[in-house]
Amino acid sequence: MTVYERLRLLDRATWLRAIPLTFAAALLIAVPADLLDTPFFGRPIAPKAIDYVILALTAGLIGLILAIRAPESNAADAQERRTLWGGAVGFLAVGCPVCNQAVVALVGTSGALSWWAPVQPVVGLVAIGLLLYTLHQRLNTYQLAACPI
Repeated sequence: MTVYERLRLLDRATWLRAIPLTFAAALLIAVPADLLDTPFFGRPIAPKAIDYVILALTAGLIGLILAIRAPESNAADAQERRTLWGGAVGFLAVGCPVCNQAVVALVGTSGALSWWAPVQPVVGLVAIGLLLYTLHQRLNTYQLAACPI
């Protein structure tokens, strides 16, 4: 069974749970990355269009993964950790390149602009790939728990 078929089998309650979880994930990433303009954070480098695409995909996948209730197991714990890592990597992918103190400390401001900024979309693809893998694993775990023996 393909991932698409498994997604179609999810009940309505799961999809309804995914909506607020997606918005929460989007806010947790977008506010500190200053993709949503707030008085709390500033961004000297304007966001690119790809930042919003990565944000939408990352938040949507996080919301869906968290909405699918998996049985308590070591596999579910690993899926939760991968979801957190995917969100953290997604945050790095959409954040301001010169606002990331770790990157600036490693390569300097000019390195952050000339080296890190061009790599950020690739980092975003890595985050999305990690979250897609986690979604696939969550659907497998969900299917095993929902299917009678």
